[in-house]
Order: sequence, then structure tokens, then C-alpha cells
Amino acid sequence: NVERLAFSCVWQMHMDGTLVKMAPVWYGRTVIRSCARLDYATAQNIIDAKVLKGNDESHIDETNWPTSRRPTGGHSLTQVAQDVRLMHQVAMARRRLRFDNGALALNGVKLTFQLDPKDGQTPLLAAPYPIRDSNRLVEEYMLLANYLVAQRLITHVHGGRAVLRNHPEPLEDGLDKVAAVAKAAIGFHIDISSSQALHNSLHLLRQTCEDEDNVTDPLILQAVTQMLMTPMQPADYFVSGMVASPELWKHFALNIPYYTHFTSPIRRYPDVLVHRLLQETLDEEASSAENDDDKEDGKSRYAADMGELNAWCLHSNEKRMASKTAQERCDRVFLSLYVRAHPLHGEMGLVLSVGVSSFTVFVPTLGVSTLLYLEEHKDILTYTSSVLAAEAAGAANDIDDEDALGQSIMMEQQGQEEARTITLTNIGTDSEWATLEIDIFVKISVMVYCRDKPPIDVKLRLEGPWTGN
Repeated sequence: NVERLAFSCVWQMHMDGTLVKMAPVWYGRTVIRSCARLDYATAQNIIDAKVLKGNDESHIDETNWPTSRRPTGGHSLTQVAQDVRLMHQVAMARRRLRFDNGALALNGVKLTFQLDPKDGQTPLLAAPYPIRDSNRLVEEYMLLANYLVAQRLITHVHGGRAVLRNHPEPLEDGLDKVAAVAKAAIGFHIDISSSQALHNSLHLLRQTCEDEDNVTDPLILQAVTQMLMTPMQPADYFVSGMVASPELWKHFALNIPYYTHFTSPIRRYPDVLVHRLLQETLDEEASSAENDDDKEDGKSRYAADMGELNAWCLHSNEKRMASKTAQERCDRVFLSLYVRAHPLHGEMGLVLSVGVSSFTVFVPTLGVSTLLYLEEHKDILTYTSSVLAAEAAGAANDIDDEDALGQSIMMEQQGQEEARTITLTNIGTDSEWATLEIDIFVKISVMVYCRDKPPIDVKLRLEGPWTGN
């Protein structure tokens, strides 16, 4: 119920998620006044029909739809609920259409932290951030708005000055390695020839994992997704005229020929550049319509040239990467602080790669991957390393310690010749085991704790084979 300045992109859609042909897209500066301040959780409750299954507005659960988030200005709860559900229906149709046309989604686990209200710094709880259909609803319309604005800049901005966003193809060697691991470990072929082929392979793997008659563990899909993130290259901002061919404008993950960022000027400077360029096209259009020879109020209002825009794009790329690195490091520090106060015992870890004296472990509940060093377990085990047949793993000759393909480690606990079992009392568990073969996608039980020396980080301690659900 507050008037706010906005830049709007308005289009018409069919219920199947396609755009209405011949219907012009409208761009312009607007004043908006929303009737309700919804959040993702409330919108999801509306989508799930946890509130307003019918038209009775007299009994609304405060938890599912808080009073502070209900509509004002003469709009009813029923009207808002109907609009949210309609927008969700169209957005999900649009989403299906995108993936049918070759889009790719690799969603890792994003942690959220609940901080101690006493100091506002100490994490009391660490949990994965839930991705709901309400998140996807907003995402679909944002993606389409960004795409349509990119289209407008390409066709209307003069001098090759359109600010766009390119996502290059992933590193082929990295994709080859993931495909080889999947083939060797579970006999599953991942087609890495294109984003659509990769998406189709992951979809098939998901169906295989969800099949009750199939023994493939659903966590394998999460592990493969995690591994595929490594060869993915970051997306970058660029100026269209600085790139030789429009073929290089393509966005790999979205599988579309061009893209930009328009929807978040409050937190991304390139969006501000895009807004200025978009307004330039509108001013020029209006000036031409009035047959005004004075261009001072037209396109010259924002007269940044291609070189200036390119410098700002390069600077934005650098700052975005620095911001991303800082954010990821902050997440790691907060998780380290949490497990320092609350070490996690009996967490399930999935082996992603095996080296000579270390292996990479992925902890699905936390979304973190880290190396587990066997040299740090000399007090409880001995180990020998062996290389499997190259044909079975499709391995290359250059196998390094941290990411060796097609290696396995057979570990035996000290003292097993006599007792055959040992109690791991030194790591806080009474689980007993004799031998454990480490290979790709093997499940193990680990303790997650905090490194005791700087720099602060998450560490893993092997507790034994995984015996839980």
C-alpha cells in the first residue's frame, strides 16, 4: 500500500506458457502500489491451498497467512489467492516449456543460519534453504523479463552497446570426467553434448532413482549434480559490440541466444546500466514519434560509449566474482562456527572422488564437499591404495591425489587381526567395523567439526561405513 517507482516490462501470455504472437511488449517507467506484502512461505501456502480452499475468508490461520501480509486497498483475500494460483499455473507451464527446449538447472544446497539474538553473530542453527514452487513462480517471470529486455536492447540500442550476459559452455574435460565416473560407478551414461542432452540425462537419472524397482540411490542424483557444478564456467556481463559473433552471446544453462539482467537494480549495477540503455531506446522512440530534431531529451541523455560500457562490465564481473567468493567463504565460516559449538556425529557422506591418500566427501544435508585426509586417521586405521582397471573407469593417465579417477582405497583398522573389530571411542562413536573399501559413491559415516588451526574451516572425521537410512 505504498507507491513506488518502477521500470516495467509487460507482455501477454497463454495458459500454456507461450507468449501471445503479435502482441507488443510494453516497456516503461511506472508507479506501482502493491496490495499485499507476500513472502515465499505465504505464497507457497496459497499455492498448496493451505489457506482459502474455497471462498470463506472468515477463518484464516495466522500462521499460514499472517495479518501483516494480507491485502489492503479494497482487494480481497480471495482475489489475491486466485491471482497467485493463476500465475503459478502459467509459470509452471512456462517452466516445462523451458526445459523441453533445452534449459538446464543445477541446484545445489544453500545453507541458511539462525543467529543468536543475544549477539547477532553466533549461529545457533544451520539448515538448507528450501526452494519452493513460489520461488520458481517468481523465477520464471524474472527470466522472461530479462530475456525480453535483452531483445529490446539488441534491436534498439545503437552502436553495439547492448549490455548482455553470457554463460559459456562448461569445460569439456571436466564434463568428460563426471560422465566417466557415472559410467564406471553406476553404469549410467550421461550425454554431455549439449545443455538439453545434459538435462535429459539428469531427468532420466532422476526417474531411475525414483523407480521403486531400481536399486539406484536417489542421493546419486544429488552427488552427480554437485560434481557437474565444478566444470561449469561463470556467466559474465559484456557489451554486444565487443564480441565478434552473436553466436557467442548464447546463455548455455538457459539455452537461449541472448540474455541480460534487468530485474534487480537495487543489488546489481549492470541492471542499472540496462535500465539506462532501455530508457534511451524509449526516449529515442518518443522523440522520433514527435518528429523532434532536438535529441537532447532523446538518446543523448545517456551517451556512454561502447568502451565505457565495456569497462564497467569488466569491473562488474570482477566485483561479482569477489562478492560470490566472499559469500561462499562466509557460509563456510558460519558453518565452521556452528559445528565448533555443535559437532555433527553420524552424518552421511558420499564419496565423489578418490586419491592416493585422500578422498572428496560430499555431505548432502549440508551441501558441502571437502577432502578427508587418511594421514589424519593414522591412530585408527591403515590403508593401501590401488588403481582399478582403466577400462572400467575410463580413467586418464594423469591421476592426481585430490581428484583421482578410478582409484579405490581399502582400509583396515589397526588391531583387526586379533579382535576383528574395534570401537572408535576416540571419535565419539561406538560403531564397530573391520574393513571398508572406499570407491566412488560409497556412503560413509563422518563427524563434521571445525578445524582447530587457522584458517577456520569445516573438517571431516571418518567414523566408519554408513549403516543408517
